Amino acid sequence: MARMAQSDEEDRVDARLLAEIAAGSEQAFVELYRRRHNDIYRFAVAMARSRSFAQDVVQEVFLNVLENAGRFDRAKGSARAWLCGCARHLTLDRLRLERRWTDELPADDSAQDGDERLFADQRIERLQAALARLPVEYREALVLVDLQELGYAEAAVVLDCPIGTVRSRLHRGRLALAAMFEERAPCAERADVGAPLQAREVCP
Repeated sequence: MARMAQSDEEDRVDARLLAEIAAGSEQAFVELYRRRHNDIYRFAVAMARSRSFAQDVVQEVFLNVLENAGRFDRAKGSARAWLCGCARHLTLDRLRLERRWTDELPADDSAQDGDERLFADQRIERLQAALARLPVEYREALVLVDLQELGYAEAAVVLDCPIGTVRSRLHRGRLALAAMFEERAPCAERADVGAPLQAREVCP
């Protein structure tokens, strides 16, 4: 209950900041960026496995906020869901563009830029690699619900689909991940089939 109340309060603050941005407040824009840029970054990097890709998406999302904050309608969903929806559309557009001549995901540039902290934990690295192998509709459902911790209703708004479809994609995505982990790193202590990403232990 306390967590739900905190989420409602955070959404009220985000909605107020968007209204102030629409009215021209630079301070509100800075505050919203401080509050939400990490959410956008984590979504994009989980979808594409590229720091530079994710940084570009963050920039484009907040440029969109500057131009279209007045279009946010709280009756249609939370501010966080609206921002994640913007990030999703921009991410998918960029992935389609980069796949015009190839079916491969953008290359993981974490090694190229020398910043190994992004995937320093081996379990996270394996999870990122497994996510990249999933169909995009399963991947984005897992990222939104299990990693970003959006509720089913919020994820349905972002994905523009029924809640039942979100649940179905989430279940199938978790099953696919479990199969990948068992295939690549079988061990005695395996994750429960269909477990959320936060609860999943990847074998060393």
